[in-house]
Order: sequence, then C-alpha cells, then structure tokens
Amino acid sequence: MKKALLINAIDPLIGGVLINGDKGTGKSTAVRALMDLLPKIKVVKDCPFNCDPENLRLMCPTCQKRFKEEGKLPWIERRMEIIDMPLSATEDMVVGTIDIKKALKEGVKALEPGILAKANRNILYIDEVNLLDDHLANILLDAAAMGVNIIEREGISIYHPSRFILVGTMNPEEGDLRPQLLDRFGLCVNISALSNKEDRMKVVKYRSEFDKDPWKFESKFKNEIDRLREKIAKAQMNIDIIDIPDEILEKIVEITISLGIKTHRADIVMEKVIKALMALDGRNYVIENDLIEATQLALNHRLRQDPFDKRKQLTPESIQKMIRTKVNEEVFDFDRQGEIKNNLLNSKIYGISKGKDLFKINSERGLYIKARNSDKPKNIAIDATIRKSVRENGKLEILPEHLMEKIRIGKSSSLYIILLDSSSSMRIDKKIKFAKTLSWLLLKKSYEGKNKVGLISFRGENARILVNPTRDMIKIEEALQDLPTGGKTPLTIALYKAIELANKYKNNTPTIVLISDGKGNVFIKNNIDEDIKFLNSISNNTNFVIINAENRYKSIGILEKISKIFNASHFYLEEIM
Repeated sequence: MKKALLINAIDPLIGGVLINGDKGTGKSTAVRALMDLLPKIKVVKDCPFNCDPENLRLMCPTCQKRFKEEGKLPWIERRMEIIDMPLSATEDMVVGTIDIKKALKEGVKALEPGILAKANRNILYIDEVNLLDDHLANILLDAAAMGVNIIEREGISIYHPSRFILVGTMNPEEGDLRPQLLDRFGLCVNISALSNKEDRMKVVKYRSEFDKDPWKFESKFKNEIDRLREKIAKAQMNIDIIDIPDEILEKIVEITISLGIKTHRADIVMEKVIKALMALDGRNYVIENDLIEATQLALNHRLRQDPFDKRKQLTPESIQKMIRTKVNEEVFDFDRQGEIKNNLLNSKIYGISKGKDLFKINSERGLYIKARNSDKPKNIAIDATIRKSVRENGKLEILPEHLMEKIRIGKSSSLYIILLDSSSSMRIDKKIKFAKTLSWLLLKKSYEGKNKVGLISFRGENARILVNPTRDMIKIEEALQDLPTGGKTPLTIALYKAIELANKYKNNTPTIVLISDGKGNVFIKNNIDEDIKFLNSISNNTNFVIINAENRYKSIGILEKISKIFNASHFYLEEIM
C-alpha cells in the first residue's frame, strides 16, 4: 500500500491507486500521512488551479498567456493538500461550471472552479469510492489519466490542468467496482487486518503514544520522514530522464498477453510503475523485483474480465515464473520481390549490384593495358620489348635487359558481409521483416554480380555466422527464412565478429553491411564508447555501410556515431525501401 502511494506521488499520471480492505485497517490514515511526506510545491499566487509558475505544460490558459507576456509569474510555496470528494457531489461540483451570464455579457469565458480545479497538484481522496455514482467515477478517472479537465457547456469549452494523486478506498463488504471502472485505476492493492499478535500490540502502543503527545511522537520519526521526502523529490526530478529497454517492454507485453489481459492500459501503467520504482531507488537499470512489483500492483485488479469472474491473485512466485519462462521465438518472413531505392545504388553498395567495383592488377588473365620492366617476366610483352630494343640500340637486337612484362587488369570478386540484427527491439514495427527483405535483395544482387556473400546474425548474448562467404543463394535463403528473433542486442560483439571474418578475406577487400536499430545493450568492455574505440583500432580500414532500421526522428544516435568514426555510409531504412 505504501509503495503504491509513493509511486503515484512520483508520477501522478499512473492514474491513482485503489486501496481495497477491511474497515479499521488504516487506509485513511495512510493516505493522510502521505501529505506530510510530499515536498512543498510552488503555485502561482491567486490562481484557482494551483498552476506551476515555471512549467508551461502545467499552467492554465490564463497563466500561460501571462507567462508569455511577463516572462515570470508571482508564486508562493506551500504544502500539498488532501481534497476530499463527498459521495453526494454533483457533476457541476466536480468539474466546475461555466459562468454563462458573464460569457454572454462580457464576451469572455469564465469558469467557476470545481473539485478538480482544487485537486490540481494535490491529493484527491475518495473514501468508499465503490458507492460513488459511476458517471462521476468515470469523470474523475478520465481527468486522472489525461491530466486535464475539460468543461463544455452551451457550445463553450474551457479546460484547465488537473494532475492529481488519486486515491480511492473501499470496503469489499459494501460491493465491488465494475471491472470497467477497476481498469481505470492505475494501481490496486488489497490489504487486510494484521493477524500477528506482536504487530497488533505495536499498533495499540503507537496509537497510545500519539494520543499522549502527538508532537513528541512525530519527532521520533522526523529524520526518517525527511530522508524519504528528499528521496521522493529527487525521484520526481529524475523520472523524465529514465528510459525502459525494449526487452523489458517486450517482457511486460508477454506477461499481459499470457494472462489474457485485453486493455492496453495495463502495459502502459506497468511501464510507468517500473520507471517510478527505478527513480525511487535512484537506479538507471531494471531489476527483476521491479517487474514483480509492477505486475502485482498493476494487474491483480485487471484479471477480472467479467463481473462474475472469481477473484484471482498473482503471487511473487507465479510472476517470477512468468518472467523467467522463455516465450516461443518468432520467425518473420520477408518479401522476395521487393526493390531497393535508386539512391542506395549510388553509394559504396553500388558494387553489390554490379560486381565491377574491384579490379585485380597484374592478373594472369584479363585486359592487357600496359607493360613494365621485369627481370623474370611471366608474360612477355612482345610489342613493348621490340620498341625498347629499337629505341636503345637503334636496331632490332633483343637483349635480356630489353624484356618487358605485360600488365593485365581483371575483375576481382568482392566480398560483402551482411550483419543482421535479429534482437527483440527489431520486432517492434516489424523492422526485422524489412531488414530481412533488404538483406535478401542485397544478397541477390551480389549473386548477380558474381560476388561472394557472408551472413551474420546477432541477438541474445552473441553473434553467429549463419553462412560463411559463398555464392550459394539457396543456403542464404534458408538461413534468412528460419532466422528467429528475440533477446538482447550485442551490437558491438557482432561488429567484432564481422571484422574478424573480414580480416580473413582481405584479398577480396570486404565490405561489412550492418542492418540494425542501434540499440546495443551487451558490450565487449564496459560501455558502447569503449567498444567503438576498441573496434576502430582493429578494423584495419575495412569498408562499412550502415543501414539504420529506425527513422531519423526515432534513432538514438549510436549508428550515426559509428558511421562517423568508421567513415561509413549511413542510410535510414525509409531511404532505401
């Protein structure tokens, strides 16, 4: 219960928490105690919506206009408040009303604020939420999820920010909420009375101490409260810079799908909860317990798809089993009839389609282009030898020093190593399907140009050579056809493998064609920068072409950095297919 309250304090857009438990178990006490834990907030002076004086996104239209005109707004600092929601409230009391008289008379939009206006940037508390009218519950939960309250009356529309920590409590003896309403609460916890004798005695003693001297009792926990308050403030500042890796998002979706949960809200809330837990602990990485806690808090109340479903509860053990169970790997087909856009063929990959980019000088076969001096010529240039003899002796008398050797030029086969990312992140938006299609088209064109091709895929913890350099297209097609996806992204490990293979075929002047979204999360050393530096030191001027499976607006910049350091051509997938 306490963890759920703290999570909502860090990110109110999680959508609130429903506390379900027997009467007299401290539900209301816990909610009211939260108010003292929360850091003070700055609010615009005399603004009925408690607007943030420094953040345009958290201002009402009036404050936004003043801020743009004046550059700053007068503010005061105060503690967050608990706004109680009476069960007898009407819709106008909750959302507020538009002053039609003033709008008609003065031609301006005027709002008489309601409970949602007072609740902005505060705690909105609904006791016995299961007794609240359904349409009012819907309004509150909509505002909690969107962070804005919209009032529409007589063709006039006004809005104001309404980001609040929503807390609802209920006693199951008085009836349940419908599953549709339960789903609108971000989190739900079930609590029961303490059954341990020592714990119950501790509650009685604490209450007795408080009744005797509330200030003394409070001071007993002051240091602990101050530390927690500081922790919450820091988490609120850091939560926006925390990112969740794609493999964690994939695991979230696997859990919700395996439990048969249809609402997408469950996935979104779980992601937000994990970020809040990371921020609260001051971490930038996810641990297994984050997934377990997020699943318990966000999914237990969503298991009931029907009002008549029996109560089911997820335990930490059952969640852990789901997390550690490997799902069936997906295999995506690819389009064998696709086309590569022309702009790609003007790059280094031009040679893949034509097979005429590399030439072998002094080949034993090929076009005779000129001659050179040689003590032991393998292929005597008769014409050049005669000319040299006549030029030096004035007559046709060929001596050993007059011998000239033919220089021929012949086409050399090139080697292209396709390095294909088949990790979990490539499943999103079916990037893997396009990547496999592109690989096939490049391989096909290489075959037409009589070049050799190798295929390496990477996922999980390492990279694997699927097809050693070959001209056998059937092998390559079969490898692409059966290639599964899933797991982490060992990007730099794969590059190392490709460079290692390229170094074995130096005579063919190999080109490594990397197709990936650049979301590497398994490293050779400690981090991506150290790995890139190391790879650059061993690349031996290998040619690189990098094809970014993300578009230019979503790319995280890693592949752009690699292409700059390796002096490689860089393309976004949408430029090519």
